Amino acid sequence: MTNGRHPDEPRDADLITRLAIRRRISRRHFLAGTGAGLGALALAGCAPAPAGSATPPAGANLGDTLNLATWPNYHSQDVLDNFTADTGVAINVGVYGSTEEMEAKIRAGSSGIDVVVPSNYAIEGWVADKLIEPLDYAKMPTFVKADWNSRFMDQAFDPGNEYSLPKNWGTTGIAYRSSKVTEDITTWKQFFDLCANKYAGRGLIVDHQISSFGSAAVAMGFSLNTIDPKEMAEVEAMLIALKPKLFAISSDVQPPLRALDTWLSVAWTGDGVQVGRDNEDARYVVAADGGELWIDSYTVAADAPHKDAAYAFIDYITQPAQAAKETEFCLFPHANDKATALLAAEVSDNPVIYPSAESLVKLEYAVNATYNSAERAEAWARIKASA
Repeated sequence: MTNGRHPDEPRDADLITRLAIRRRISRRHFLAGTGAGLGALALAGCAPAPAGSATPPAGANLGDTLNLATWPNYHSQDVLDNFTADTGVAINVGVYGSTEEMEAKIRAGSSGIDVVVPSNYAIEGWVADKLIEPLDYAKMPTFVKADWNSRFMDQAFDPGNEYSLPKNWGTTGIAYRSSKVTEDITTWKQFFDLCANKYAGRGLIVDHQISSFGSAAVAMGFSLNTIDPKEMAEVEAMLIALKPKLFAISSDVQPPLRALDTWLSVAWTGDGVQVGRDNEDARYVVAADGGELWIDSYTVAADAPHKDAAYAFIDYITQPAQAAKETEFCLFPHANDKATALLAAEVSDNPVIYPSAESLVKLEYAVNATYNSAERAEAWARIKASA
């Protein structure tokens, strides 16, 4: 696959920063200070089997520090503390609001970051620009490939998982309140039609070009990842016409949906979990006509100052017991099937967290060309700036 850079715009730190400013958003922003803590409290007493040890390979020199670049409230503090207790390595958790922010940090050099958790669409470009290194599986002795779900492994953005191992995955879907929306919404086409007409003023789309522009493209019969100029122009025109009929373009999905200021919204897995748990009439749907499937993955920064500690950490936190604890904390599904088998039924049987395999068939991973498309970023900026 092409990396999607415009031929007149070489990849550099300034470009990444400019694009980050245009696109900056966290799919997990809603978790900060809310969902993760509530989820951990609700599932207390449902913890999986005791954690294994974080025993490094013979000869490893772990040191006393590990620097982790990750998302808000994405890790169980118990799991992190157990790693420190086993190894003596203190974990410095750096919280980032977007993959773009992580990228700008490591691209600038001398970041001090050891382990970084990007979304799938960045990995191909990071590999091409040598921002992350090939994983040394000899330093991860507990890794068992057969434990992992093939749907989330060996993907085009990282064939053979040479550079990345999944942490959690999820979907971009449709959240709505059935006490106000009388239809059973099943497709993106239906969602955008309802936002423009019957429920004008009550719809919300997220401030993220991949998720909202991509979902609109699917509604119009195009790929989530379209960079075809004609198709992008059609999507842009549709969204510009729609914008005055929306409640907002905002990634703060939950507050207006909870307050019934909005009745239907583009949303992410976690929004569906949280709002649905607290409101009986809340629904979350993976659209039948396609949309976004995403993965966040563990990677090792190419200039990581504590590489032995980085590998010991990834080896430890991807073991099924630890992975299950992480999943019960953050309430995003895991790609390790043995971890899923250890989960409390409230998590593993929740169709919002773990949608059916059939519902995922038409979903696409956003690709590096979409992530780095200056044309899509500019179209999205025009949509947001329109009257």
